Amino acid sequence: MKILHIAVHHHKGWGAEHWLSNAFERKGCELIRFDYRSKRNKMIPWWIIKHQLATINSKQKPDAVLIQRGDKMPSSVPALFDCPTVFWGTEPLIRRRDTDALLSATNAIDWFFLHTYTSLEVVAKEFPAISHKASVFHAAGAIENHVGNDDRPRLAVFNRNVSDRRRAWLDQSADLVDVIEGQYGELYFKALRESQIAINIHFADSSVDDFETGIFEALASGCAVITESLNPLAVADMGMENALLQVANPTEMRAAIEHLRDNPDELRRLQENGQTAMDSNRWDNRADQIMEKFDEIKKMRP
Repeated sequence: MKILHIAVHHHKGWGAEHWLSNAFERKGCELIRFDYRSKRNKMIPWWIIKHQLATINSKQKPDAVLIQRGDKMPSSVPALFDCPTVFWGTEPLIRRRDTDALLSATNAIDWFFLHTYTSLEVVAKEFPAISHKASVFHAAGAIENHVGNDDRPRLAVFNRNVSDRRRAWLDQSADLVDVIEGQYGELYFKALRESQIAINIHFADSSVDDFETGIFEALASGCAVITESLNPLAVADMGMENALLQVANPTEMRAAIEHLRDNPDELRRLQENGQTAMDSNRWDNRADQIMEKFDEIKKMRP
């Protein structure tokens, strides 16, 4: 299968686009990577980008198109293609509304993958014409990041962007958690591989429905994960019930860290449960899911 993957591809060594593209290639797909954001960052207008994409469509003839993220992308982009076209919105719609134009591309997009169940509710209310062809699509962990090392000198790490909300949670465990900001790629994953526990806290009150990508990255790197409470539907979708230690507030988070620190057998068991859960939550699994959707769309076409 030849897939045109329109996404943010300049994040080398990290990011969902990078890992998913690798997974497609492991499945034997031919990937055409098109980085729309790098072109927009260079002030290339959409009409030129559309001309480039139309040329790819006519000359290279992809079997399917995946538009990932698509911030501020006009609805005329998916209308260019004459093959199964899927959009994956990787941000919660309750917080980011820069893909509304694509959500309005009712006839041009065959299926809409959304980031959260709250996003699905937004679509049902504001874009009902696509509700019948929309579903939640979860992120995943990269098999490339799995390193089975036991040398983990750090007890706990939080290495995401620190919002005011996250800071309020972390302050209660400042003596237990190393807070790292601004690291990406190998440095980011090195910090995870050196940590026994990874902490997950929602970025904002509007993100409490979000199953953050950092959870997958931490599990894939062998950490036990202590996380602020998650949507039980998302947890059940991925069989993560026994793979995560969920807490309701900063006080519970501190107690959970101390408990795992003082009970190494429980810490090890949680790490092992996380690895088991990741067996079905790799990007290779998600690539299979997308390819199945492409095949399903193709069969439904006249």
